[in-house]
Formats: sequence, structure tokens, C-alpha cells
Amino acid sequence: MVRLLKKIIQPVVWFFKLSWLKKIKVALITFFSGVLLGVLALVIFYYAVAGGVFGEIPTDKELQEINNYEASQVFSADSVLLGRYYQENRTDVKYEDVSPIIINGLIATEDSRFYEHKGIDQISLMRVLFKSILLGQNKGGGSTLSQQLAKNVFGRKSYGVLTMPVNKMRESIIANKMENLYSKEEILMLYLNTVSFGEDTYGISTACERFFSTTPKDIKQEEAAVLIGMLKSPTIFNPRTHPETSLDRRNVVLHQLYANNFLSLEEKDSLQNLLLELNYKLLTYKNGEATHFREHLRQYLDEWLKTYPKPDGSFYNLYTDGLTIKTTINYQLQVYAEEAVLEHLAEMQPILTKDLKRNKVFEKQAKTVLQLIKKSDRYKALIKTKITEKEALQQFEVAVATTLTTTKGEVDTLISPKDSIIYNLSQLQAGFLVINPISGDIMAWVGGTSMKISQYDHVTSKRQVGSVFKPIIYAQALISGKKPCDYISNQAVTYTQYENWSPKNSDNNYEGRFSIAGALANSINTISVKLCMNAGIKNVIKLAHELGIDEEFPEVPSIALGVVETSLLKLVSAYTAFANSGIYSNPQFVAQITDNSGKILFKQEIAQKEVIPEEVTHDMINMMQGVVNNGTANRLRSRYGIKGAIAGKTGTTQSQKDAWFMGVTPNWIGGVWVGADYPFVHFSSIVYGQGASAALPIWANFYKKIEKDNALNYLVKSVFDFENTIDCEAFKEDNLFQQIFKSKNKKDNRTGTDKKKKRERRKRKSSKN
Repeated sequence: MVRLLKKIIQPVVWFFKLSWLKKIKVALITFFSGVLLGVLALVIFYYAVAGGVFGEIPTDKELQEINNYEASQVFSADSVLLGRYYQENRTDVKYEDVSPIIINGLIATEDSRFYEHKGIDQISLMRVLFKSILLGQNKGGGSTLSQQLAKNVFGRKSYGVLTMPVNKMRESIIANKMENLYSKEEILMLYLNTVSFGEDTYGISTACERFFSTTPKDIKQEEAAVLIGMLKSPTIFNPRTHPETSLDRRNVVLHQLYANNFLSLEEKDSLQNLLLELNYKLLTYKNGEATHFREHLRQYLDEWLKTYPKPDGSFYNLYTDGLTIKTTINYQLQVYAEEAVLEHLAEMQPILTKDLKRNKVFEKQAKTVLQLIKKSDRYKALIKTKITEKEALQQFEVAVATTLTTTKGEVDTLISPKDSIIYNLSQLQAGFLVINPISGDIMAWVGGTSMKISQYDHVTSKRQVGSVFKPIIYAQALISGKKPCDYISNQAVTYTQYENWSPKNSDNNYEGRFSIAGALANSINTISVKLCMNAGIKNVIKLAHELGIDEEFPEVPSIALGVVETSLLKLVSAYTAFANSGIYSNPQFVAQITDNSGKILFKQEIAQKEVIPEEVTHDMINMMQGVVNNGTANRLRSRYGIKGAIAGKTGTTQSQKDAWFMGVTPNWIGGVWVGADYPFVHFSSIVYGQGASAALPIWANFYKKIEKDNALNYLVKSVFDFENTIDCEAFKEDNLFQQIFKSKNKKDNRTGTDKKKKRERRKRKSSKN
């Protein structure tokens, strides 16, 4: 130990014994030797990094072929962005489509000498290396935009204590190579198209759309400053979650713009005084418009792309190749359709909730609730903690903070997990589809109230169709020779060859007779079955298949009452033949697909086939106008005051499990289904559960929204281009008969108050006499 101390002290003693001149010489030699060794170490370090000791450096060819993942975009027919499919939520934008304020703000804030260097700011680099290597301060900073681009594209790796200097040197080498391969404008756009803005948002185009619902070309100066400010830290300066720090950072960017002569003092002061205002738009799998449609489209595209190879034989990737998919959806109609669904269900849900509670439905369905509890992630997680099943179920009874999704938005509340499951079970759902009958274009698609409540798409799911299937029966009857004004007896019939089955009418009336037109208007079951049997069950099934309802039908007379299960999509598509003079239009939802260079990969072609004779469809439209004018859908006229040309059909299945309405206009067909995901959840009374009450109002509200829209009301102003030739006396007698019957039925079901008033009137009359 003593010897070691002597060896350390001897050079120090020797140095102080020297003269001042010699001391200076020794100090200079030592300094320059250190500098030389430092430079030599830096050169060795540079060549070690450049030589691939710490990982391969991209070649010039690889740098020229930088191809970051780019999201595929989905647009409406009127060019509104509906959503994206992506691994990285990013969409490229061109230099000429970016506002100068974005470019200037980026340069002023991140790299003021951008146009003067070749990718490396030597002063900043030396500062970082000095701090990292000599002082051991593992800090970043000092990167040029080109270096940041290298980091964004190629990422960073860990090298222990050398992590920062290795990554900085590597990025400097790549940045310099890119500066020799790309112009300054190209580097700017590569940077702006790859940089992260947090929230799984990459690139300036996606950030403009996310935070301000605008484009890089149309963004305001103060908005651009917010986004540029986020680059320092997308989390800390997120304007949605940290508005105060974002505002401060925005003003720093505005000051930098002023300091670099991109803004005048007056402009800077004026912009800094503005409040922070967002127009936040989150387009994700479960948010935005047409969520269920976008998921259906995604599944379709995944399959379609497997059949369309690139020139090199590989296949396009929906999530990385930046495809542009233009759909047939009309954005404003989609908005109106979603509003109509949510508004009506918000009115109906409290009624159903009380109904379910009054009838103790979930107490009777305790086994179903228990099954759903045991399928839940919460229950599975509890069981993994080694607690007993009983203890886990007890925890499902304890209220916890929960966010419930309702038709009016999300609500934070305290509710037990069990009650939360019951809440979701009890929610009414709806499917609403709007199709152009001529082209088959799907104009609006609402698969449910919210993807957060149910990812089940009620446009494509199968449910029992009820009376909305009857027009197909009646069409086949007319094809077979029947006429709209032919009389049919309403008398009940038992079909002995079909297990003594006998159809029932909803009003339990089996008297008199109806014209075929009158029977459809009043949805008379007995007559529908007779027409089906007369036309032939097999012929009816064949017609349904030709109209796109390709389900397996039981060859029984009950198909006339809609016992078959099919989807809203197939049913609405079938109705196109009625509105299109007998020509069935295959449903279309993709208008065009292009790659990221603009090459057209797919363009829609109308697919049609003639299925029903033209004169039959004209009669059917006229008969279904009778449903609206005088029959089960009359509340479109009486309650909603709609006067336009409408043909329609209501439908209600057993116990009100499914409510339907199909409405046909000259320009569009709208089909509505309302029910619950679990059929045991339904209204106990037909007053609320029938198609005219549960489904028709959605169609009516949608119609009225279009009617008030000056840009779209042409859709409800047209009339059918053929005359209504059905004016048979039998139809008028049917209506008179129905009025008499309903009046009689009303008297038979008078309330106690009505009877009391009648007794009082009799008593007063008796006293006068």
C-alpha cells in the first residue's frame, strides 16, 4: 500500500519541482496528447459504428427504398374519411399539401440550421458526445431533423453504458447518407410522415385529423404550433390530456417562429393570446361513424386481397400498404341513420328496463347470467388468484367504479359486475340498412348502438323475419295468377298434413274476407298462409332464393309467417326487386380500391338480374303503399305526418322478440330490425314490441332528417313512376270491416273508468225519465 502511494505521489512531486516554463510545456504536451487520444478514440469509435460493430448501417439502396407502414384509408362515397386499418396509424402526405406554417414551425423549433448542414450539427454532436463519454451524462438532444428521421425509421437499441453515444453516432452516419440521397424537401416529408404524435398516431396528416379534424394544408397557424410543440414530448404536451402544458409549449413554438422571422411580432402576440381549442376526432375500431360496417368491410377486404396479387406475385397488405378504399356509404345519411337509431332506442330503453324488472326476467334467467359471469375476463382473473368459486361470485355482487356505455354516451357510475352484465344484457339493439334499389349501393349501415356495447353486427346477423317476409309470398301469389282485388276468406284452417298446424291472427278475428291487397295491408296471417299454399311452398322458396335469401327453408306453410331466420342485409336486398321493376340488385359497398400510387385495383360494376315480372312489382308497390296509407304502418302518416311516396311492411315475431320495418321509396329502401342480443329480453306487451312501435319510428325519424336537409331532400321528393291501379271495392270494405271490428274490440276492452262513466250516464238518463 505504501509503495502504491509513493508511485502516485512521485510524479506530482516531480511536476512541482519543475520551473514554470517546463510546467507549461508539460501541461501543453499532456493537453494535446489527451486531445489526440480523444480524436483517435472518436475516429476509432466512428469506424466501429460505421463498420457495423454495433449493428449494420443501412445501405444506400435500403435508404432509397424506405417504405414505412402506411395505413389503408376508408372513405365515404362523398369523400369523408370513415376510418383506417393499420399497424401504424399513419398516412403519407405530399410536400405541396402541407401548410408552410408546419414546415416553418418544425425548422424553427427543432432544427434552425436545417438548410445549412448535411445531416449533422457538429457543435451539438460534440456537446452530446462530450457529456455522454467524458461526463457520463446519458442524455440526448442536439439531433438534427435528419438524425431524428433516422431514429424514427430505424429505431434504437440498447448497448449498456454506450447506448446513447452509439445511437447518436449511428443516427449521424445514417443522416449524412440520407442527406446525400434525398433533397431537403424529401427529408422534411419523410420526417413529417413518420414522426409520432402519441396516441398511436403517426405522421402529420393523421395528427391534424385526430386533434383538429382538418388536413395539413388547411390547418390554422395556432393549431400547427400545437402539433409541432408535441414533438418534444407527445405525452407531456398532449393538448387533450395536458391542455395547460400544451398551451405553454404552443406559445414557445410561436415565439420560435417569430425569432426566426416566420411571424411578425403582431402575429405572434395575437396568436399567443388565443385559447387552445381542439376538434378531437378519434377514429378507431370502436369509435367514429359506421363502426360495424368498417369491421364487415375489413373482413371482406382481408379475403379479397388474397385473390389480387401485386405484379411481383406478393399480396397487398391491408394494414401496411396504404390502400384507399372508397365505399358506397353516404356520410350524412350514415350520420342521420345512427342518430335515428340512438334517439329512438333512448326513448324505448327505459320502458323495456321497467318491463324486464316488473316481470323479473333476470331472476328467471339466473342460469344465463351465471354463465356470462363465468365467461367474463374478471371472473377468470379472480379464479387465477386461487380464490374459491363462491368467493369470486361474491365479489361480483360488490359495487365498483365502472364506465357504462349508453345510447346517450358514456356514464361513470358505481355498479356491481353482476349488475353490469345484466345492464348490457338488457340493452335494446338495432340494425338499420339503407340501399339504393337501382345500383344496389349501400348508403348507410348501422349494425348496433355501439361497438363498445356489442360487436355483434345486427345487419348481418340472422333473426326470425316475421311478416316482412310476406311480400315475397304475395309476389309469388300474383306471379301464379292472383290479382290484388281477389277475395280470400279469413276463416281459420287447420293443415292436417302439417301436424294439425293452424295459423293465428294477431287480433284473433277469423270472420269475413279480405282482398289480397287488404290482407297485406292488415297483415292477415290466415290469408298469407292460404296464398303460400296456393302458389306452392317450393315456388315461394325458389323466389326467395332468387332474391338473395339463400337460407335453408323448411317446406312448411309457416314460412308464410316468416319463421325462417335471415339477415337484414339479405332482406333489404331482396326488396330492391320491388322498387326496381322486378330487377334484383346485388348489394354493393365498395366503389373503388386504389394502391398508394393511385393505381386502381378494383372498380365497382352493377350486378343485377330480373327476378319478378315488372307488372307484379308495380302491384306489390301499390299494395305496400296500402300498408302505409291504411294498414299496419299507417302511423307514418297519422303520427309522423309523412306525406311522401312510401311503400312498406311491418313485422313482429312471437313474443315481440324481433320488431321489423321495411320502407321503400323510389330512391332508397330502408330496413330496420330492433330487439336484443338474447331473445329472452323483449317487451311483454305488443303495444311497445310490435314493428310499428319498436322499428318503424327509426325509419320515420331518418326520413324526416332527410326531409329537412336541403342537400338531400331530393331523396324523398320523388314519386313512383307508375300509377296506383288498385282501387277495388273489396279493399275499401276491408278497411270498413277493420274499423268496425276495432271499434267493437275497443268496446269489449273498456277500462273500468269507461264503464263507470257509462253507468253514470245511464243513471242520469234514468233520473230524467
